[in-house]
This record gives sequence, C-alpha cells and structure tokens, in this order.
Amino acid sequence: MPEQTPAPTPARSLYGFFMYVFSKTMLGIYLIWAFVPDDYLHYVNIYYYPVKYWSIAVPIQCLVALTLFVFLIYPSLNMILTLNIDSENTIRDPFSHYSKEIIKNNYKTDIFCTCIDENKCLKNNYTVIPKDYKQNTVPELHDLNISYVCKKIYMNKEDNMKD
Repeated sequence: MPEQTPAPTPARSLYGFFMYVFSKTMLGIYLIWAFVPDDYLHYVNIYYYPVKYWSIAVPIQCLVALTLFVFLIYPSLNMILTLNIDSENTIRDPFSHYSKEIIKNNYKTDIFCTCIDENKCLKNNYTVIPKDYKQNTVPELHDLNISYVCKKIYMNKEDNMKD
C-alpha cells in the first residue's frame, strides 16, 4: 500500500492540471452564456441553453446559502454542542491530566504559602502547586485544580497584584 503523503506525484499533477483547465473552461462558458446577447449565440447555432436569469440567480442563491450557514447555522450547531456552564465536564474530563501530588492527595497538594502573612494562608486552607522543581527543567504539563485557580484569581487581590 502506498504511503499517504501530500507530496506531488505524477497522478496528482495530472488531476490538478485537468481541474485547472476544466475550471477555466467552465468559467469561460459561464461568462459567454451570461454576457453574450442571444442574437450572437443564435448566429453560431447555439439555441439550447438556460434562461439568462439563472446566470445571476444561482450564484446569488449560493452566496445567500453560504451567508446563512456561516452566520446562523454554524454558530447554532456550536451552541447546541457546547456543554452547560454548570456541567462538571467543562472543568474535568477523561483527558484531564493532574500532577502526581494532586492525584495522591485527592486534588490537594502540600501546603505552601505564597502570601506575605503565613497565618492568614493556613487559616483559609490555601494550597498551591509547588513551583520549585529541579533546576533548569520544564515541569510536566498538567491541569490545574479549579479550586487553586479560583483562589488565585479571587482571593487577596492586593497580594495577587504584587506577584
């Protein structure tokens, strides 16, 4: 079985050339049909062709259909497929990957205080993910616990601005 590759092959170049010539020929026939008066077509013995009205009506109907799809149907389909805001799957799904410390401790890490006042953090049970990994290494990519994110965003706004 040949390998699937986007590289040009002789068969693809023939298909491409044929499609190029075919599309240019069809465009030429369309333009002749749309703009040349009927008397000239009858002079060349061309009598059977659609009414000129369709040369304008079909492209306009295609553009209207495309516009309806882009501005109404496609966004509506996306809204139907989107989960509710209160669904747990908007936060966690089967592909979520939490760090090992979070999984061991039931989505809580060891307590590391990032605030200036450590007593204040311990009273609020404020937990964070440790930032001190081995030097000069990039930590493994993982999802953050939603409680950590909410606490970091909404608690102690003055302290968060200093960070």
